[in-house]
Formats: sequence, C-alpha cells, structure tokens
Amino acid sequence: MQTIQLTDLPVKECHQETFRADAFRVLSRSGLHPTERVLLAHLPRQVAGDILIVGNRSGVQGLILSAENPAACIVQHICDIHHAKALQRTLAAHDSARIRVECTPFLPELPTTRLALLQATARDTPAELTLDQLEDLRTKLPAGATCLVAYDGKPDWLRKQMKAIFGQVTATPATKDVTLFRTVIPAATATTPFVRRNFSATFAASLSGDLPLQLTTLPGVFAHRRADEGGLALAEVAARTLEPGTRVFDLGCGCGLVGLLLARHTPGISVLCADSHARAIHCTAENARTNQLSGVETMLTDAPALNEAFTLFVGNPPYYANYQIAELFIRTAYQALAPGGTALIVAKNHRWHEGFMHELFGNAEVIKRRGYGVVRSVRA
Repeated sequence: MQTIQLTDLPVKECHQETFRADAFRVLSRSGLHPTERVLLAHLPRQVAGDILIVGNRSGVQGLILSAENPAACIVQHICDIHHAKALQRTLAAHDSARIRVECTPFLPELPTTRLALLQATARDTPAELTLDQLEDLRTKLPAGATCLVAYDGKPDWLRKQMKAIFGQVTATPATKDVTLFRTVIPAATATTPFVRRNFSATFAASLSGDLPLQLTTLPGVFAHRRADEGGLALAEVAARTLEPGTRVFDLGCGCGLVGLLLARHTPGISVLCADSHARAIHCTAENARTNQLSGVETMLTDAPALNEAFTLFVGNPPYYANYQIAELFIRTAYQALAPGGTALIVAKNHRWHEGFMHELFGNAEVIKRRGYGVVRSVRA
C-alpha cells in the first residue's frame, strides 16, 4: 500500500482513506473533498496519453495517476499561487517531479492530452469560472480526449451547460451530493464550429474629477463585473494622501481597481499591485496597459518579501479564514512601509482590524466612507 500524507499530524490523529482497492492510503487533516473522492473512484487505471488536472489542491489525483501511468506527462493547473505552492510541496514530499504544476490565468495548450479532470464546487467555485474552464477545455484539448467533471451543485444546470459546450454528456449521481459528468472532446467541423463565449466584463470607475478607467475582469477575480464599494471607499480615502513620488503597495489588487485609480489620480506616483490569483494579475496588467497608466508594476505572490520601503499601503482583505488573511495583509503593511508611511485597510466590520492595527502600529483611526470603515495607521 502506498501512503500519501497531506498533513504533518501524527498518523494516529490523521483522517485515513483508501483508494484503488486499498492500493493507496491518504492521510489528511479532515478528509478529501467529496468531489475529489468521486473522481478518484472513477479514474481510469491506464491512460494512453497525457493528463490534465484542473482545480485540485491536494495532489492526490496526480500522485495516483502518476503511479499507475509512469509514461504519462501530468499537468496540474491551479489559478492561485498559494494553492500552487502547497501543491508543489506535497508533490515534492512524494518525489513526483514528473508532475508539472502550472499557475496561469488560462489552461495550457495540451495537444497530447487524453484525460482531463475538473473539480467544481457550487460553494467555492463561481459558476462563470466553471463554465469558462469547461470552454477552455473544449478549445485546448484534442478531439477524443475524455473529460471527467465532479460537481456538488445542481446537476441539471451543469448538464445543460456541458451539453451545449461538448454536444454529448452523461451524468451519473455518484453520491447524495455529487454528480459525475463524462464527455469526450468532439472533432471540429466546418459546418458547426464551436464559438467560445467571452466571460470577461468591462465597467467604468473613477475618482471625483478624474477621467474614468475602463476595467476588465474575468470569472474568479474580485470583483467580477462591478466596482466593489469597499474598494472605491479605500481609493477615495487613499487619494487624499497622494503626492508625486508616493510609493503605493496595493495588496490583493484584484482587477487593479484601487491601485489603478490612484495611478490615474496622481501622475508621478509608483504603484505595485500584488495578488495571489493569476487571473487577477493578468487583469490588472491588461487594465494598466489599456488605460495607458505608467508607473504600475504587478506581482503574483501570496507572501511578498519586499526590500523597497513604501509610503502608502492599501488593502481590501477578504473576510473568510477567521481574519488570518486580514492579519497577513496588516503584518505585510507594517513590514513594507517606511517610517512615516501610512497603512489603509478597508472592511465592512472594522472593529477587529482597528484593534489589531492599533496593537501593531501603536495607532489607528477609522474613516467612514460608503458604509465601510477605512482603518488608518502610521508606521513609527
């Protein structure tokens, strides 16, 4: 039995699951996601070609397929660099250098792929992102490649969408909550060519007195199809502090809303926009280019280690993970700012942020804007 260990907990404290007639034992903190268990239960044992795995964070699918198909090239695609790094650590711990991890905004071209796997969850995966990736599979994979999709949402919706994309699809209820969809990439025809939908969205945003920016977003990027009110509040407060030469660090930039509004507002500043999501960085870079903004750089990172001392830090951290990500944002602000530099963090419920920033910086004040609180601290 081959053991795949996903946690550093002692074995007796791990959640244990076995797959492939007990040939593989998986040790984890709380068990694999139900959609992954379904895919593992339906994997073909032999694949006559290469394999693409989309959205998987554990690495288990790749490790099992690699062991059973030693000649196959396996690519695991993931959009977030934080998850990509964790995946790479797991693969390295199991000596699986043959599995390649790609963290890019779109799926790679893989003309020799014969099997593609996709996990899609109704709770964690935006519906448009699932559709975008399915259509990416339709256009990037060769005719005859098999696609297996495990989905824990309403099956009728996805069945209809996949039939429109691929032509034929079978749906099998695998568990009470998860449906397994199977399809084969059809051959292209001149009479009925596949036309890929455009899931991007463009909207205008501006600060008072400025020309509007045209910002484009993609599914999976915060905030898709709209200007986030918290981001606008943050940009409006931050704009009051700008002067030529200001060095701005925009962490969790999304489509670039805040950093690019500031770059438009005050010529002569420099802005570093950082995000862990490859699609976000792609959108920000494209938006800076489209709006002809100079002095803007982008960085794909989940843990920026910066030598440059910034004069202004802006952040709109997500609300999940019990403030762990918000804490990362604030600690990064403290490390990145020069003495006298200002940190601005926006939140709907700002009490925790205000308390933590006061503890770390020694000062904090709240500026109310658009129903949000922008917490301001100055680095001593």
